[in-house]
Amino acid sequence: MRNDKSLKRGESDYCMAGDISVYKWKDRGTKPVLLASNFHDPREETTVLRTNAQGNREEVICPSAVSDYNKYMLGVDKFDQLMSPYNVSWKSRRWWMKLLTLFLMPQL
Repeated sequence: MRNDKSLKRGESDYCMAGDISVYKWKDRGTKPVLLASNFHDPREETTVLRTNAQGNREEVICPSAVSDYNKYMLGVDKFDQLMSPYNVSWKSRRWWMKLLTLFLMPQL
């Protein structure tokens, strides 16, 4: 894979070993986004809207694995946000009680 400093914004690189592919994509800042997937084709790319330093929206090319991750991670973050006030970490000898409560709390 290419060096982090050689990647410009919107550029990506990948390597494959069998069915598993590892992506490196430069969005903004100094650190690239690293992602491993066995589902997506590494050559597949989509465009996403990003805000630049002036506040204008511009289209940036990204791997489809990154856009799918961002799309589906939103629901997980929302669930974690809603569950944070309901702490289920009381001490219990029954491990299954914590597990049952964790699954029942979102239903209430």
